[in-house]
Amino acid sequence: MATIAKKTSPGPTTGNPAAPPPQQAVVAPARSNPRVDRLRSWMLAVVAAAISFGLLAGLIAWQANLATYNNYHKIVDVGSVSVDSALRARAAVLDHMSAAATFLETTGDNQKAAETRATQRWADFNNEARISWRNLSDTTYGEYAVYAAADAAASDYIQQIGAMFSYYGAGEVDKAGTAFLAARETLNTRLVPALGGLEAVKVEAMETTYAGAAQVITNWQYVLLGAAALLALILVAGLLAIRFMHYRWSWPVGIALIVSLVLALVMAVQLGQARSDAQVMVRQAYDNVAGVQDMEALLSQGRALESIAIFDPAQSASHLDSFDQYISLVEQRLCGPVDCSKSTFLQTASSISAQVRDLAVDEKNRLGLPRLPLVANVSFPGQAAAYEKFRSDYQTWLASHATLAQQVKAGQLDAASQTSTGESAQAFGTAVASADAAGAIARSEYDKIWQGVYATTGINQVLWLVFPLMGLVAAFGVWQRRSELFA
Repeated sequence: MATIAKKTSPGPTTGNPAAPPPQQAVVAPARSNPRVDRLRSWMLAVVAAAISFGLLAGLIAWQANLATYNNYHKIVDVGSVSVDSALRARAAVLDHMSAAATFLETTGDNQKAAETRATQRWADFNNEARISWRNLSDTTYGEYAVYAAADAAASDYIQQIGAMFSYYGAGEVDKAGTAFLAARETLNTRLVPALGGLEAVKVEAMETTYAGAAQVITNWQYVLLGAAALLALILVAGLLAIRFMHYRWSWPVGIALIVSLVLALVMAVQLGQARSDAQVMVRQAYDNVAGVQDMEALLSQGRALESIAIFDPAQSASHLDSFDQYISLVEQRLCGPVDCSKSTFLQTASSISAQVRDLAVDEKNRLGLPRLPLVANVSFPGQAAAYEKFRSDYQTWLASHATLAQQVKAGQLDAASQTSTGESAQAFGTAVASADAAGAIARSEYDKIWQGVYATTGINQVLWLVFPLMGLVAAFGVWQRRSELFA
């Protein structure tokens, strides 16, 4: 039987039975703050710019220091190395010729010592020539052609010297002398000019590099300062945005700003110093180094003529005249006018006389010399005294030469030979040692400059990473404050 379900009536209601059912309240969306939005956009732009310009400033700093290093490298490791090797090769081959001449004018132990010295100096010449060969680079200035001429002349010269030794060993002294004079002619007319040409093309390349180096370094200095200034402005903008949030300071941004500015200023000062030091290194330091080496080469040629005048007495007057010509070139290189070395160079114990300097400059201008005489280019402590010491020792050697010349003119060849291997040789060695000491002062300053630039540019090519790092640090600081603004 079916059951019928009862309808249950709803329970009693409270309140107004006619009121509509309650509705859920609708919350209006929050209105954005335009000021906050602008500030957040500003800070986001600062974050991106800090990273970008930090990287840009770092890359510019790296390139600026790399360009400075490369310019110094061209001057030092390409230019001056070749000039040095050419000058040393010339000095070595002239010493070789002098030793060969001494071999012909002496006997016994002195002759053996001369032969040993000749062997050593020819080995030195070959070593310096190899350095030049390894460093050939300037097709623009005809360096390859000059080196080929020097190599051919050196080959002919040493063959003639070899013939000299062979003739002497066979007892044909006259033929040995003839072979030597032929070798000397090859040396003076072909080999020495070719080595001088090799020096000249490298000096020309050095001058070109030096002339452009100052402008290149200056340009990079300005670009670095400009990039650092832009980075600083961006970081200042970040600090201002943080101030608008009513914060006084942000240590990440502040540290990044200070470190970036200090590092950029330090690098800019170092680049400026490198620019000015390039002139000191080339014009003042290296001109003295090369000038002393030039002078020593002329001294070697003069010294060889003493021996040649003894073993070739028939032409002794010509050889002694040639000696005087070389001496005039020595004095031209040292102080300018003829006989300028007969009186002191000094005004005080450590300074060159103004009159001596003026005479040297006038002689340079009158003759159109490529470099100032050495006494007119004194720039470093101790140089003035060193050149005065050389002048004194040089005059002592000239006094010994005067004795030797009188003996040769009087036909006293044995006495002249004793003077040559004794008093004159000792005085000459002392004079050369004094010249070496004077050149070492300039060389020390030259080395100090390029080594300092190499060190600073090498360190700075690592420190460039500080700029992008500071950009990231600043970006972190701004982003952190921006996150707090969001909250």
